[in-house]
Amino acid sequence: MIGFKFGITELIVVMVTLIFLALFVFAWSKVFQKAGFSPLLCLLMLIPGVSLITFLWFAFAKWPIHKHATAAPHPSPED
Repeated sequence: MIGFKFGITELIVVMVTLIFLALFVFAWSKVFQKAGFSPLLCLLMLIPGVSLITFLWFAFAKWPIHKHATAAPHPSPED
């Protein structure tokens, strides 16, 4: 029986993949947080198929941040 050897090339590929995955999760958590949603929604972006549904929902949903922005207008800068 032939076994699989885990060499340095495979280790580099796994490490780069994990770095990109962490960056992906961090970026989406910041996007959801800035829009006023829970940053934990970024975990849905890791599931194939569900990520497309989540993205479309996110694109067309009413963002909580917009509700707060219309409730309290920003003061105008004085010249």
